[in-house]
Amino acid sequence: MRLYSRRTMFGLAAASALAPSLAMAADGEEFNPTDLVPRRFSVNRFLELDRNDIYDVNLAVRRGRGIIIEGYSRSESREIIELAAEDLAAARARLTR
Repeated sequence: MRLYSRRTMFGLAAASALAPSLAMAADGEEFNPTDLVPRRFSVNRFLELDRNDIYDVNLAVRRGRGIIIEGYSRSESREIIELAAEDLAAARARLTR
């Protein structure tokens, strides 16, 4: 009496053979908080960010991620984000002009 088909047994054998290499690949990748940062912000949404969010956005920009604030070019957005990291009130004042 056979409990499993050959196809099932082959699938189980293949999965068990690949499991160590998949686990090593997952362990090698670190969580990157900048992956969660959106690439575009509206002005209102950017004004709602708190210090922790600004830190993550600034970190993403420093790591080379292009982030755009609506109505501003990429370089202007970068300047505003860097300003917000140093002086949040000044960045908010610049955005509300």
